[in-house]
Amino acid sequence: MRQVGYWLMVGLGLLALAQGVPWPQGEKLVYNLLWQGFRVGRLYLTAETLEGGWRFRLRLEPSGLAQVLGYSLEAESQVGPDFFTHQFYQLHSEPFRGSTKLIFRRDEDGCSALVVHPDGRETTWKSSHNDVLDLLALIYYLRLYPETRQIKAVDYPRLAQGRLEPLQSGSLLGYRFAREDVLVEAWYRPDARRTPVRLVFGRDFGRIEATLLENSR
Repeated sequence: MRQVGYWLMVGLGLLALAQGVPWPQGEKLVYNLLWQGFRVGRLYLTAETLEGGWRFRLRLEPSGLAQVLGYSLEAESQVGPDFFTHQFYQLHSEPFRGSTKLIFRRDEDGCSALVVHPDGRETTWKSSHNDVLDLLALIYYLRLYPETRQIKAVDYPRLAQGRLEPLQSGSLLGYRFAREDVLVEAWYRPDARRTPVRLVFGRDFGRIEATLLENSR
């Protein structure tokens, strides 16, 4: 049954590619970024086609004190025609703590992740699931499938599973995923493109809030 469900999702993904997605090839979104309530720079989110799937990239351009202290964040996600994550890479550097690296891969037997901690220690985890979304892929997946409620998400210590909580604020439609040490919120315009206008990430490194400034495409 799992294989049948998987190939059904692949078929739906191929259909979505054929019909088009609500974001254009080469879309670039620019956000103002706050960390712990302090402005730390701008966040850039891009989407490019890649061999039948998509590549999503996130990059922080730090400013002010954040730049001086070496705060940084970058990530890249590659998804297939089913829009689930094939590969994911994230590097996050925090003042006075160091850098944490996360590397995720999907294979025939499920998926696995390697985490390199600031002290150089390495930890790993594996899962038999392959219908998994990283944080970048989730943002775009919800633009394509706004009815989604249950997800499996890439996280540092283990695979995170749970239900998305639907939210509303004025005309904006949002989703919240909260589990133990991880919080994700994504807010969208209620139009055909479903542009993400506000993103919130939270865990032990604090709360990051990104508010849309411009859309270049």
